Amino acid sequence: MGLAPRIVKVLIVVIAIIVSVAAEAAPCRNYAAAAARAIKPRVEALRLIEREAADRLSGLDTRPWPYLIGQAAAAAAAIGEPRALQDEDGLERCPEAIPHVRRVCATAALALAGALEDEAAGAATPISKQAYGQAMAICEGFMRLAPLQSVWRASD
Repeated sequence: MGLAPRIVKVLIVVIAIIVSVAAEAAPCRNYAAAAARAIKPRVEALRLIEREAADRLSGLDTRPWPYLIGQAAAAAAAIGEPRALQDEDGLERCPEAIPHVRRVCATAALALAGALEDEAAGAATPISKQAYGQAMAICEGFMRLAPLQSVWRASD
């Protein structure tokens, strides 16, 4: 009689552990795809800003640099929502490395804003374009988008 209650208690503990491990593993397995689906429209908006900025350089777009900079910064804020980034930081507990999709894409947006600021100030450098191009290529990979070809990604 004493053995049966112990076995039941052990089974309950084992089941609880299995359920908690499975609950923790679920976000780990699906995070990258779920995050990509959630932010893909914002990444596409960022690519549009890049195209508009390229058109601005060639004289086809008359939007002022501060407007384009503001749009890139707004895209960074939308992609890198603080709560979502905090949740993403929790992925460190996952058994396998999980890409920080939002952080990479938000960094790309900030890099574009920085490159645009440099251009507006007349201090554009190949380094700012390269930083944007590299981060954005990784971000586009998460979204399964072909990288754009633009002057903002060219390394002079």
